[in-house]
Amino acid sequence: MASAQMEASKKMMREMMARGLAPRFDGCIDPDRLRAVVQSAQERMPSEPGVSFRPCELGGIEAEQSLPDNAGDSAVILYIHGGGLICGNARTSRGYASLLAGETGLPVYSISYRLAPEHPYPAALDDCFAAYRALLELHPGLPIFLIGESGGAYLSIVTALRARDEGLAIPAGIIPYSPPIDFSGAIDRDFPGNKDFTVSPNGLNSLTDLYCRDPELVRTPYVSPYYADYAGMPPMLLAWDQSESLAPDSECLRDKARAAGVEVQAKSYPDCFHAFATGGRGTPESLEVLRDTAAFIHRHARPQT
Repeated sequence: MASAQMEASKKMMREMMARGLAPRFDGCIDPDRLRAVVQSAQERMPSEPGVSFRPCELGGIEAEQSLPDNAGDSAVILYIHGGGLICGNARTSRGYASLLAGETGLPVYSISYRLAPEHPYPAALDDCFAAYRALLELHPGLPIFLIGESGGAYLSIVTALRARDEGLAIPAGIIPYSPPIDFSGAIDRDFPGNKDFTVSPNGLNSLTDLYCRDPELVRTPYVSPYYADYAGMPPMLLAWDQSESLAPDSECLRDKARAAGVEVQAKSYPDCFHAFATGGRGTPESLEVLRDTAAFIHRHARPQT
């Protein structure tokens, strides 16, 4: 059963969606409209006190660093925003990026990766990988953690897969909140108990058409990490809502990674909503995820080889 704060948050989200002030990914997706809604919604999010923002570039990609007062130097975080792979940028990531910085006491980088449909696969992955490679050079030997929600969670996974495959130092850990891991239709999201009011199965099909229409590519690991081999991947922290459309994706990722010998910390929450983790301190459920995230990072912060 969800907390009273979570129920209030869901009610507010439904009201905002009805007024066109919060995004909904259903069968009728207009990227320009959704971008305007996301921009407006994210601009209303408060930033964390004691965190400053510095524009920068990572591998030629526009980025922003969220730097807490008295920042620690034991690790860095690359936060990859969500938004269905069609919305968002480094600036709209500021609310949650600064929250991560404040909670962990570590520098957090966010990036403006290229968006579909103008820039379909592999543009977003190429940008995230370039940013990760730049961080390896900028912070040699420091552990790097990849965090993302929804589409950003997917990009966190495939960026780590590509780092492993290309022989780079892998992240110290990846933290994907509510990731889509299948764009091929192999996972059935229309399951009993699906109460998702933000992302529908039809909406996910529409996003696939915008992101990658090639029927051959959608069955490859970098587009659909459902098909990936997870051997040699770093520790993972997973969190998702039991009733969201992408709940089966998180369950599948958990099982595949554990079967490959990966350390996986995973928890599902009842009656929340898609990617609720970015609610931060607003509900007991999202606060628990935030604190688990900080603890996971500090536990795994160790020099990389």
